[in-house]
Amino acid sequence: MTDLRWTYAVTGVVLLATALAAPAALAAEGKLTVWGDTLRVQSYKVYAEQNDGVELDIVTVAPEEMVTKLQLALRAGSGVPDLVFISDAPNSAMLATRRADYLMNLDGLVDEALLGDFYPNANAPCIVNEDLVCLRNDLAHNLIWYDKPQMEAFGYAVPTTWEEFIVLSADLAENHPGYFLGSSTDPYGVYAMIMSSGCDMATPVAGRDNTLLVDLSNDACLRAADMIDTMNANGTLIKSGPFDPEFVQTAQDGKLLLYVGPTWFGEFILKPSYQIPAGEIAAAIPPRWSEDDKPLTWSFGGGAFGIWKDTDNLDAALDMLVWLTTSEANQKDAVTFPPYAPVTVLWGEKLIDDAYYADDQVFAAMEEAATYADPRNNARRFDMPSVIGKIVSPAVASGRTLRETLPALEQEIVNTARVAGYEVVNE
Repeated sequence: MTDLRWTYAVTGVVLLATALAAPAALAAEGKLTVWGDTLRVQSYKVYAEQNDGVELDIVTVAPEEMVTKLQLALRAGSGVPDLVFISDAPNSAMLATRRADYLMNLDGLVDEALLGDFYPNANAPCIVNEDLVCLRNDLAHNLIWYDKPQMEAFGYAVPTTWEEFIVLSADLAENHPGYFLGSSTDPYGVYAMIMSSGCDMATPVAGRDNTLLVDLSNDACLRAADMIDTMNANGTLIKSGPFDPEFVQTAQDGKLLLYVGPTWFGEFILKPSYQIPAGEIAAAIPPRWSEDDKPLTWSFGGGAFGIWKDTDNLDAALDMLVWLTTSEANQKDAVTFPPYAPVTVLWGEKLIDDAYYADDQVFAAMEEAATYADPRNNARRFDMPSVIGKIVSPAVASGRTLRETLPALEQEIVNTARVAGYEVVNE
């Protein structure tokens, strides 16, 4: 992806200049009310400082309370924000329903050229019934994070396919017992591995609003389940999640050889929580299945911004939305990977020079992996990791295989989707 990176670095200058020179303030007809978590407050303040005439009423709302508080505000008919931060982008579907009919359809309101400079499918989690209802603030797509000197000491190459991943697992279990490659019970990890295979766990059906395809009996789902079962049986996937004490302690002991996890995992987990020393961690693009042309990667987090469909301050809210998601002023020094490619190039410069990592290729891996985002990662009105955590995690922890648990998982997905108002089909 070096060519893409430098292409954006050169041609993106004009686009950035356009975005930053856009009317500094499409002045609000009145005060803009904006909701967000504590991390968003500074961005909101900077926007107000850079846009004379914009007056903001900033309300801090905990992510887990956002949907409920919006429902209450909508029901009361007062205090409804003009713009909100959605901490997990797929939750946008919960804010575009009859119970919380909040989000505006942005199709035709945001410049198509600007949308085209987001990474491919970056805004897929903002799509509800084929309508774009938010813009991503950050991406959290998966990478391979690995212990580079340990991999070299063992004579291993970084796997480029899941088949190679399975071979690596078998060799590791036989020749280096005690080292491991991830979790067999963590809902997000299991979700990502299954979806990387193209499994239709809850795929939106084109042309049919509120309709999901759920079929966990096909070969794509079974090959992923069999891989997880094989690695769980040989001990290279352990029955605890990346934030559980057992997992953390084993990683701190230097036994985590490789982990498929999100872009923020290096800076916020491997370094501070697992206390992995400088010079050891490197990153690579996620594996693909050998019969596929490219990987499919899923998100573990990644927020978004959306606008109230009945705002009286549409121009000002749109201006702020675009600034938050695409401006160099807000995104160059963002905490996590920005989705707007011209700015992301600038953001990534610090990773290239970061001495913590074993080489200077971490950002290149992040950038290439961003082009492999699964287009089926649309918004849904329920949380899939919660469903997996309810059915899969206890079953696998108790000794059952994932393959034999798939029918129960499928039924739970179907039941949950129907409760959420979806029609479910299996073909």
